[in-house]
Amino acid sequence: MVFIKTFDELTNLELLQIMKLRQEVFMVEQKIIETDIDSHDETCKHLFIKRGGQIVSYARLLYINEQPYVGRVVTDINFRNQGLSTEIIEYLKERHESLALSAQLPKVPFYKKLGFQIVGKKYMEAGIPHQKMIYIK
Repeated sequence: MVFIKTFDELTNLELLQIMKLRQEVFMVEQKIIETDIDSHDETCKHLFIKRGGQIVSYARLLYINEQPYVGRVVTDINFRNQGLSTEIIEYLKERHESLALSAQLPKVPFYKKLGFQIVGKKYMEAGIPHQKMIYIK
């Protein structure tokens, strides 16, 4: 089940679990030395899946120039390859005519399978090559 909440609807424990998950994957595992928490966290929608009361997969949805934009897609290392990120993305696809995202290059095939298309050229973000992608229903 995908939960979707605003910042103000998150419990303290959910917020802590989200920040911990993002830190473990982006900062520790991927060694991204940039601030993960930003002003978008207060205004975006937070989507997540829990297992045993723990948030194990997450993404956020924000709007940039009225375009729904998916970001911070992350799954706990112990829960990968179980379709959890796919479940979150499919949830969003059902509710939006279009979605945009910035995919790390190794994740481009994953998003292509979900119907996203490459837009523009590759670029660097947080020291990692990325590709803008868009889904249109």
